[in-house]
Amino acid sequence: MTFHLKNLRSGILLPVYAPNWGRFLALTPSWLDNLRLNTLQVGRMTRYRWLVITFASTLMVTNVSAQSKKTFTINDLISISLESSPQVLAARDQAKAIKGQLSTARAIPNPEFEVSTGQQRSATGPLTVGNVSSWAVTQPLDMPYTRFPRVNAAEANLRAAEATRVAFEVETISRVQQRFYELMRREAEQKAAEEDMSLTKQIRDRMQIRYDVGETARFELIRVQTEFLNAQIAAESSKLRVEQARSQLRQVVGHQLPADFTVVAEQPKPEVLPSLTQLLNEVQSQSPELQKAKAEVEATESKLSFEKNSRLPRLAFKASQYNDPNFTDRLYGLQVSIPIWDFKGGQIAEAEANASKAKNQLNAQSQTLDQQMETAYKLYQMTSYQVKILSSEVVELAASARRIAEVSYRYGERGMLEYLDAQRTFRAARNDLIKARFDLASVVTEIQRLRASPEWLAKIESGMQ
Repeated sequence: MTFHLKNLRSGILLPVYAPNWGRFLALTPSWLDNLRLNTLQVGRMTRYRWLVITFASTLMVTNVSAQSKKTFTINDLISISLESSPQVLAARDQAKAIKGQLSTARAIPNPEFEVSTGQQRSATGPLTVGNVSSWAVTQPLDMPYTRFPRVNAAEANLRAAEATRVAFEVETISRVQQRFYELMRREAEQKAAEEDMSLTKQIRDRMQIRYDVGETARFELIRVQTEFLNAQIAAESSKLRVEQARSQLRQVVGHQLPADFTVVAEQPKPEVLPSLTQLLNEVQSQSPELQKAKAEVEATESKLSFEKNSRLPRLAFKASQYNDPNFTDRLYGLQVSIPIWDFKGGQIAEAEANASKAKNQLNAQSQTLDQQMETAYKLYQMTSYQVKILSSEVVELAASARRIAEVSYRYGERGMLEYLDAQRTFRAARNDLIKARFDLASVVTEIQRLRASPEWLAKIESGMQ
């Protein structure tokens, strides 16, 4: 009986006889090696395939999880808000509309064409009968004394619109930062409240054991239980305040932010501001609200100049030609519009009132911003002092008093009530420090809004490109 086996490397069929099967295997061990190698390669390919499938599935699950819940930094929140805020989008559209008005103001008046035709007939005498035609072209002249004020007013309106856009974007950045730091404050308070509740629970459990063995009075146990309940209420209230701060942050940023968002925790950085005089100078030079008011003053003054110059004669160049069967007449000349009946009295009075109103609004806006900056700077100085004293003295002293009271209580030198009082004093000082730190960040944000921080303006301009 003969078998044919194929060599895996050479592909040659080898005849094998049944009686010599053992001898053949003994003489050709490479066939088994080839078969073993082929089996190992198939196994490796199968394992690689399963590894690739598992890796791809993991990536898909990760992508789905990332899409459903994403972590945002404060810069991400600001970018989302600038791209979705209705006020910012409306201000950008208004700036585009004013650009169209500027293009209209710079346009040259279009010429006017007139063409007519007809027939000529004789009514009394032997005149030539035939067709007649005429045409005329009138080109209004855009006089410099009306063109320049009109264009200047449109340019000033464009600057006012751009300043309005920047003011809205600066306000948006300020509101996002305010709500972001509010969330950071509430989360810090929640963490502190949970630590207080955990510590108070340990004290309550320890006091319960002492009361059960008869080492303490029920009065002290009731006081500790009351303290634990207050800490528990404070922890639950802190959770609700965190959710409220998250909702307010999402409301400011926009509903493009998912409801289950998380933020990268960022503590407010201590920032040393320049002097009040320098801040007031920056407000006067770079505040978008003041730039808007100044641009509106320029626009109203240019409008007033335009209305006054509109009383001057308006000129237009005119050319015409008349054709009849006998003659061809060509005429060239100027067309003058003289204000005989209307001297623009009402328009000029309205423009004067608008110019005076814009100047008064500029003065009022300047005074308001100066007062706001002075108030914010005084608050900045006060909160900076509070943070310094609380962080360097009050909290450390309260922590030391708490440690001393705890050690004294363990050694039986002081009672539980004194230890609870020391614990309560430390919590109050720590909460005051948390509040003061984020109040300082809020005040700094307000000052940056008033001065139109150069970092914010650079961020806005980079986002517009």
